[in-house]
Amino acid sequence: MSKSVKAPVGASLVVLSSFFYASYGIWTKLMGNFFHGYTASALRSVLVLLLLLPIALLYHQMQPLSIKQNWRYVTGMLVASSFTWGPLYYAILHAGVGISLAINYASIVIGSFIFGKLFAGERFTADKALAAGLGVFGLALIFAPSTASLGWLSLVGALVSGLSAGANTVFSKKIRYNSTQSTLMLWTCSVIANLFMAAVLREKLPAIGLHMAWVYLLFFAVASVVASWALVTGVKLIDAGAAGVLGLLEIVFGVLFGIMFFQERPHSIALIGMAVIILAAAIPYVKDYNASRGTLE
Repeated sequence: MSKSVKAPVGASLVVLSSFFYASYGIWTKLMGNFFHGYTASALRSVLVLLLLLPIALLYHQMQPLSIKQNWRYVTGMLVASSFTWGPLYYAILHAGVGISLAINYASIVIGSFIFGKLFAGERFTADKALAAGLGVFGLALIFAPSTASLGWLSLVGALVSGLSAGANTVFSKKIRYNSTQSTLMLWTCSVIANLFMAAVLREKLPAIGLHMAWVYLLFFAVASVVASWALVTGVKLIDAGAAGVLGLLEIVFGVLFGIMFFQERPHSIALIGMAVIILAAAIPYVKDYNASRGTLE
């Protein structure tokens, strides 16, 4: 594939991944309370594994587990996965798609910086500090007008979920597997962690039958696979910094989905907070983008 073709194809795939990541809010809202949060997350993770495993076997991407080398990161992934999807599921149902995804995205960026410093020895540079500070300010703007109507618990759920996802990003990066094996391990940890949390919270199993919630769960799993594949493929074709900036469209899509499908009307101050979060998350990516070739290639 020529360079002139790689750039637009790669950029389009990253935009596509942002679209499908934002669609998580749609499927969560449509499933509603038919599933409990951790039960839904465990079932979705099982479906994703069932979709990914044949592909990994077909292309011979499976590797030995190498527990001795990777147990610390696998343990970290198990702990982080325990606080990722359950709290976000609750947040989307009670606070809405747009605000929940905005808080979640900001927390992922901040969490990646913090846990990257703690567990991966990554430098906490001035641009990361500025991005984290702006991200916290954006979160404060969102929380300010929303706590009275939406409640603290749902917003904190989105925050905790994002920080946990940021930690998972770092652990996935550090684990000594290829990308396919790392992805499978991430979803396997998600199954184990969510089943454990569902048992601890004594969540009831959903009724098995002809209910649309099961169809939405299947769409949720397919969206997860498409989002992951599009992002991984897109990042291989364009500069990582450019991919990061394009990935910010997840917040935009999330807000639009909330308005279009669920009649959400974010407060004007919350919208300003979302804009600040987009700016904050873009800072380190733009710096990386400008420091390279200055193009999408």
